Amino acid sequence: MNKALLTIATVGLLILFSSAYYSAPADSRIGYKAPGLTLDNSNGLSPLQQHCGEVVLLTFWSSADVESRLSNKHYDSLSRVDGAGFIHVSVNMDRSQSVFDAIVTIDNLNHSSQYSTSHGAQEKIIKSWRLDEGYHSFLLDVNGKIVAVDPDDQMLAQIK
Repeated sequence: MNKALLTIATVGLLILFSSAYYSAPADSRIGYKAPGLTLDNSNGLSPLQQHCGEVVLLTFWSSADVESRLSNKHYDSLSRVDGAGFIHVSVNMDRSQSVFDAIVTIDNLNHSSQYSTSHGAQEKIIKSWRLDEGYHSFLLDVNGKIVAVDPDDQMLAQIK
């Protein structure tokens, strides 16, 4: 009996102490802190770290997914409007750097907000951002919490 109580108490203490160092979980669903975003070609800080403390619209897209490409182009144009209350960060999931470069030019996208990924980074991004069923855009508040997925123009216009 004493051994069972000691075991239960030990497990309880371990849970208590481990939860004291537990931060909010990262998840790609509304209300959760956004997962990390590591790109091999971002030269140090990830795009999300570069814009810490700002409202960010993070868009994942591919040339093979027409809907995501058109959404990226639309969000890019909205982010260029004076008074836009958000920063647009765009992550291309194509495997070809030359295809990415060509589309950025053809679609007249803001080069400074466009990022491409390596194959190794893509697998991690797809898993952590739950993109296995399609690409999406995530609106992140100043604390890095996801407040909307695929926000509409009206929602973006209300950001100040």
